Amino acid sequence: MNARRITSAFLALLSAATLAACDDDDDDPIGVGNNNTTVRFFNAASGGLNLDIAQGGTVGAGNANLGFGSASSCTRVNNANHQLAVRTANSTTSLPGFSPAFAAGGTYTVLVTGTATAPVFTTLDDEFDAPAAGNAAVRVINATSSATTGAGSYDIYVNPTATLGTPNATAVQRNAQSSYLTVPAGQSNTLRLTNTGDTDTVQDITVPSLTAGSVTTIVIADAATGSSDLRTFTLAACT
Repeated sequence: MNARRITSAFLALLSAATLAACDDDDDDPIGVGNNNTTVRFFNAASGGLNLDIAQGGTVGAGNANLGFGSASSCTRVNNANHQLAVRTANSTTSLPGFSPAFAAGGTYTVLVTGTATAPVFTTLDDEFDAPAAGNAAVRVINATSSATTGAGSYDIYVNPTATLGTPNATAVQRNAQSSYLTVPAGQSNTLRLTNTGDTDTVQDITVPSLTAGSVTTIVIADAATGSSDLRTFTLAACT
């Protein structure tokens, strides 16, 4: 009788542990503790293409119907088995050509440009060195397309004066990012874009005051219809 009671208790404990493990797997479709990489998407695709970002077949909060200039939520994935798909919004149709390479422990922004039939996916590494005391860091992503006049390659000056001097970043091509640029914290700052190798101003971008030690990303994209000014979007770092 005592042996049967012990066996029954053991089986009950085993069943409870199995159910708990199943619950954990539901929360993490690729295994508890395996989500070692952070990924975010930014939609700069042409033609009014809205996007859904699915993981394991499910579109999570903050990842649905992303319009032009919108970023997804920062999503934890497994670098070797990310289970991510980029879809046309409100459909189960995945866009072709998405085959990123992620490193364990990394943080990435995936820039989506091009069109629904010919999308371009650019994986950008978000790793940065912390700025010196009293400063913040700013990165520029060039998401312009051939719809923007010019070669689409920019030099960038931080807080320019009448004499520009040497650019802080050079030849930032389309679907590429600048280095992280140091700016003083606690004040508004200006980033000046010029065409590569030229000193004529293409556009000045105002960066709102940032806290010391923080990092932010400015995405530049084609002008809206009827405007000549490049559109800019600000992304805080994933945490």
